Amino acid sequence: MPVQTSQTNMYFPDGCQVLVKASGDSVYTDLGVIEGDATATFNYDEIQVETANAGKTAKKIKNMRVEGGFTLLSLNPDAIKKLGAGVFTTSTTAASPLTTIPNQVIAAGWADNVRHQLVMYTSSSDSTKVRIATKPTLTSVTLDAGGTPETLTENSDYVVMADAGSPSGWSIQFISAGMSTGSPTTKAITIDYGTMTPVASVTMKAGESTKVLAAVEMMYKHTDSAGRIRSIYMPAVEPTSGGFAFNFKGAASDGLESMPITFSARLDTTKTSGAQLFEWTIENGAE
Repeated sequence: MPVQTSQTNMYFPDGCQVLVKASGDSVYTDLGVIEGDATATFNYDEIQVETANAGKTAKKIKNMRVEGGFTLLSLNPDAIKKLGAGVFTTSTTAASPLTTIPNQVIAAGWADNVRHQLVMYTSSSDSTKVRIATKPTLTSVTLDAGGTPETLTENSDYVVMADAGSPSGWSIQFISAGMSTGSPTTKAITIDYGTMTPVASVTMKAGESTKVLAAVEMMYKHTDSAGRIRSIYMPAVEPTSGGFAFNFKGAASDGLESMPITFSARLDTTKTSGAQLFEWTIENGAE
């Protein structure tokens, strides 16, 4: 018989979301697909003195920090810019306006306060996804009310927000409490797009004599099949030197183009002492 019979707090590898909130942002950006592991290691420096006649002093630690990294496969310039803590700037060049973007349907079973990516295609016969720089023009957003659709109102029934992780650069959230149709979450929603001006290209730039970094908030988050969340939150993250590697793989190389990211999380002294570096949370008990 085994000595240890309690098999709790054991987790099978399943990946995680990497979320970042840049200075001035009100919501997190999901950085998208990563390759391999996302690491975050708690480090510190030790201070202990060997005295001449009284042994060793008590051990003290200082310079607490978290050092980590991951490899990014979703090479979205807007998301990488947020990781840069103010180092990068981006600019967009617009393409010709499109009037042929097909409607998007959000299937029944949606939930409040859940982001749905706005996904736009060049036309109903072209699966090329469209990215836009400015807030999208929605001709109408309607709830299938079983007869005459209910027209939904922005900022009452839904909100549109910038989302670097969305193919279009934008997402939508719904607010069922403002809708008059009964059991609205059991109904599909149709989004009718107006004329949109796609982004033809995005240019990211960096380089100046000195720069003060504006630390970002970062979170690794895993949600299991029961909806339980395991996460680590770091309130003050800064990229480390060499932390952005722009790679162009050769044709004989395996895998996808990728960008290794490394960072260091420091103390956020605006928070309560003892909780200034990170928060590791396991929700609803162990598996």
